[in-house]
Amino acid sequence: MKARAGILLLVFGTFLVSGSASAQQEKMYSWTDENGVVHFTDSKPEGQKVRVHDIRAEDSLPRVDAPTDSAAAVAQPGANEPSLGQQRRDEIEKSRQEKQVNQARNEAECASRQAEVAQLEPHRRVYNTNEKGEVERMDDVVRVNRVAEAKAYIDKHCK
Repeated sequence: MKARAGILLLVFGTFLVSGSASAQQEKMYSWTDENGVVHFTDSKPEGQKVRVHDIRAEDSLPRVDAPTDSAAAVAQPGANEPSLGQQRRDEIEKSRQEKQVNQARNEAECASRQAEVAQLEPHRRVYNTNEKGEVERMDDVVRVNRVAEAKAYIDKHCK
């Protein structure tokens, strides 16, 4: 009887020791150093402000079989959506294309303003055709103002 009690005590003690060892393995500590690097360890570091993470033991995790193709599609909603990295690359490409379009518009407007200055500035008498098809002379004040506006636009927006 004493032998049986001794064996039970030995078995119980073994389970108790292994239980406390697994309890230690179920905790993980993390801290951030002065360079902003996050460190993880299973032993509590000295002199650090740590965050404790509880981790389940491997044998306590439920087993999950690999899903079939149809099950994977159901299990992962949005699986056909691009990754965050791809979304960011797409945004950058769209932004680059918009900049190119805006630059082309600006260059066309600059060329138009430069042509207007080249046409209006050297000639004191400028003639236009109105909606009725009649030829009219542009007033000098209007001509000077249009040249000034075009030059101001060129100075501000053109290289």
